[in-house]
Amino acid sequence: MKRIFITLNLIILFVLVIKGQTSVRQRGDVWLLENDHLRVNVDAKSGALTVYDKGGNRQWKQAPLSERHIRNVSAMDGPVRGLQFETEFGTKPYVLTLKLTLSNTSSDLFIEADMKDRNTIIEEIPFLDPFQLNSESGALAIADFSNGHLYPLDLKPFPKTRFGTSLLDMPWVGVCDMEKGFGYGIILETSDDAYFDMVPLKIGDRKVVAPRVGWGPSLKRFGYSRRLIYNFISQGGYVALAKRYRAYAQQHGLIVPFSEKIKKNPNLNRLFGAVDVWDGESLAFAKAAKAAGVKKMIINGSAPPEEMKAINELGYLTSAYDAYQDVFPMEANGIIDSGHDLVPENVVLKSDSTRMLAWRSWDGKQSMKRCPAFWKHAAELTIPKVLETRPYLGRFIDVTTAEDLYECYDEKHPLTRTEKRKAGVDLLGYVQSLGLVTGGEHGRWWSVPVIDYIEGMMSGGTDYYSWSAPYLQHPKKKDYPKWEQYEKWGIGHQYRAPLWELVFHDCVVSTWYWGDSNDFLLSAAPELTAKKDAFNILYGTMPILWANKKTGGSGPNEQGSWEIARETFLRTYRNVCNLHEAIAEKEMLSHEFLTLDRDVQRTQFSDGTQVIVNFGKKPYSTTVGGKKYLLPENGFVAKGPRIEQSLSLVNNQPVTRIQTADFQFTDAK
Repeated sequence: MKRIFITLNLIILFVLVIKGQTSVRQRGDVWLLENDHLRVNVDAKSGALTVYDKGGNRQWKQAPLSERHIRNVSAMDGPVRGLQFETEFGTKPYVLTLKLTLSNTSSDLFIEADMKDRNTIIEEIPFLDPFQLNSESGALAIADFSNGHLYPLDLKPFPKTRFGTSLLDMPWVGVCDMEKGFGYGIILETSDDAYFDMVPLKIGDRKVVAPRVGWGPSLKRFGYSRRLIYNFISQGGYVALAKRYRAYAQQHGLIVPFSEKIKKNPNLNRLFGAVDVWDGESLAFAKAAKAAGVKKMIINGSAPPEEMKAINELGYLTSAYDAYQDVFPMEANGIIDSGHDLVPENVVLKSDSTRMLAWRSWDGKQSMKRCPAFWKHAAELTIPKVLETRPYLGRFIDVTTAEDLYECYDEKHPLTRTEKRKAGVDLLGYVQSLGLVTGGEHGRWWSVPVIDYIEGMMSGGTDYYSWSAPYLQHPKKKDYPKWEQYEKWGIGHQYRAPLWELVFHDCVVSTWYWGDSNDFLLSAAPELTAKKDAFNILYGTMPILWANKKTGGSGPNEQGSWEIARETFLRTYRNVCNLHEAIAEKEMLSHEFLTLDRDVQRTQFSDGTQVIVNFGKKPYSTTVGGKKYLLPENGFVAKGPRIEQSLSLVNNQPVTRIQTADFQFTDAK
C-alpha cells in the first residue's frame, strides 16, 4: 500500500512538471512553442509570428509589413526550452539569431536577438513587425518624458513617429483596448540603444499605428545581444501593463521603497508632505512660512551657515542646485568643480570628432558637455567641501536624469550609452551615500534606487511647453504658438495616466518641472494652478512653488506666488501636502476613469486610501465612505486611514475640509 501511495505521488508530480513545461514541435512549415499560457506559431516561410493568449482566448497577429525567410530552426533543450532560428532584418540585410522562450508563470514571450560577429558595424535595425490591435478604442501607453500618456492609436497626426527609448522614463510601452482592457506590453531589457517606431497600419477601413522595436548601434557596432519581453493581458489595460513592469523592476532590484530608504536616511521624513520651494533660502522666509502653517518644505538655495542650521531646526529640508554636465574651462586657480573642468580634454567627443556642446546660458555663454566618466570625480571634489561649511540635508542634481544617453569617442575615456547610464547611477549613488536627500531633474527608471525626489515627472514633457520653460520665462498670455498642444498633452487630463506612479510611487517623490510649477502660469492661465493641485492630489505627489522676490538674470522673469499670491501658495500647500504626507510611502494600486469623457478619475493606494478628482466643468456626485459629495471643477475627495479631505459644493459653494490626526481645516462659512 505504501509503495502504491509513493508511485501515485510520483505520477502526480510528473504530471505537474509536464504541465508547467514548454513544448516545441513542428507542423509542416510552422513551428509551435507552447505552454499553459501562450501558444506561439512561427511560420518558417513568411517569418510571421502568431501568438494565442490562452487566458484571454485571443489571437495576436503581426502586421504583414515584410516577409523574411527563417532558416536553421531548432528546439532549445535544457533548463529553458525554446525555439531558435536565423532570419534577416533591415535593408542591408543583417542576419540575426533569435531565441524565443516562454515564462512558466505568466503570459510572457521572451525574445533575444544576437549576431555571430558582434563587432559588425551596423546602422539601425528595424526588428519584428508589430502586433495588431483591432479595436476602435486602442491606445498607446507610454511614459514619454512624462508621468504617462495614453495616445489613441488612430490619432491623426500621431504626436510622434519615433520614441527613442533612452529618453523614455520607463523602457516599456503598452498597446491596449481602453474599454475592455486587453492588450500587450513590450519591455525592452536592453533599451540603451533602441527605439520604438510608430508604424502606420490599415486594419479594415481604419488607419492606426503600432509600435515596432528597432535596435541601434553601440559605438557603431552591434555590440551585444538584444532582449525584449512581450507580455499579453486579457484585462486590466494600462494598469495591468504598468504592474507587470513593476514586477519586472522588482526582480531586477529597481523597486527600493521608502520603507527601505528611510532606514539609511531618516531625513526622508522631511520630504513626505513637503512643498518644493525655489528662491526662498532665507531664514526670514522660513520663519514666515512656519508662522503661516507650512510644516514641511524643501528650501533650495544657499543661506549663511547659521541661518541654514536654524532652517533645519524648523524641520525643513535644506537643499541646493548642482549639475555636472555643463562645464567651462578651469579658472586660474586650476580647480575642478561642478561647473569647471579640463576643456576640451574631459569633454565628450562625438562620432564626428567634434566636442559636444552643452547648455547656453541666458546671457549667451556656451558651456561644454563634460564626459560622464568624470561626473563622480567632480562631485567628490565639490560636495564634501560645501558640506564642511554648510549643513545641507539634501542636494538637487540637475540634468543627469533628464538628458538623453550618448556616447563618447575619446580614446582616453570612451563610453557606450550603457556606460553613460551607469555613470549617472554612480553619481547619484555617491550623493546619496553622503546622507543627502537626493533630488534630480525629471527622472528615469534606472535612477530609482539612488534618487529620492524628481522635478518634472508631473509635467507633460518638454515637447509640449508653449513657453521657454527651461529659461524660467513666465508666459503673460496664452497666445504662444504651441499653447493648444500644452493644454491637450501637457496638462490635458483626458490623455494622461500615472504610469510612473503605478510603478514607482512608493520609491520616489514626483513633482512638476520648475518652469511649469504649480504657480508658474499665474499670469497666463491662473486657473491651471488649481488643476495642477488636483493632479497632485490624484497622483499623491508633491507640489513645487516659487518664493522669489528678485526677477531677471538667470532666474524667473516674474515674482513667485509667495510674493504675489500668498493665499494661492498656502492653498496649494494645504490641499496637496497633507495628503502627500499620508500616502508618500504607499504603492499606487490603480487608476481609472470613472466617466466616459474621462473628466472624473480615481486612484487607490496600498493603505486603502482612495482619491477621486473631477477635472470637468460639470459637478460630479459621488459617495465615499458613506458620505455624499458634489465635486466642482478640480474638486476632490480623499479618504484613507490617515486622512479625510474634500473640496466639494455645499449649498452651491465650494468648501474645503481636511482632517488628519494633527491637523483640521475648513473654509466653510
